[in-house]
Amino acid sequence: AKGLNLNKRLLHETQAHVDDAHHAHHVADAHHAHHVADAHHAHHVADAHHAHHVADAHHAHHAADAHHATDAHHAHHAADAHHATDAHHAHHATDAHHAHHAAAHHATDAHHAAAHRATDAHHAAAHHEAATH
Repeated sequence: AKGLNLNKRLLHETQAHVDDAHHAHHVADAHHAHHVADAHHAHHVADAHHAHHVADAHHAHHAADAHHATDAHHAHHAADAHHATDAHHAHHATDAHHAHHAAAHHATDAHHAAAHRATDAHHAAAHHEAATH
């Protein structure tokens, strides 16, 4: 009976370690997603900053008015990405980023309209996901 109790105790300790490792793995994933989102944002901020100061044909899509919209859009998503601690929210933040950058290649008016739509869609999706989880 003594041997059986020892085995049971070892089993419980092993399970506790497995649970700890599983939890640590998810924490690490969330932490990594947070930094990936930050790096993704920094990359796009650098692009916008470069476009803002360069006036060659390659950056002609980025009109002066569009720069200010881009700055405001980035500031909004920087706050979201910075506070997003799980991969799910970071995923929606990066989706909105991609939609925003795709729209940037169109005319200024279309760019503004698309940026607003992307922002609205991002908020709607975030609220919907929060409600269902």
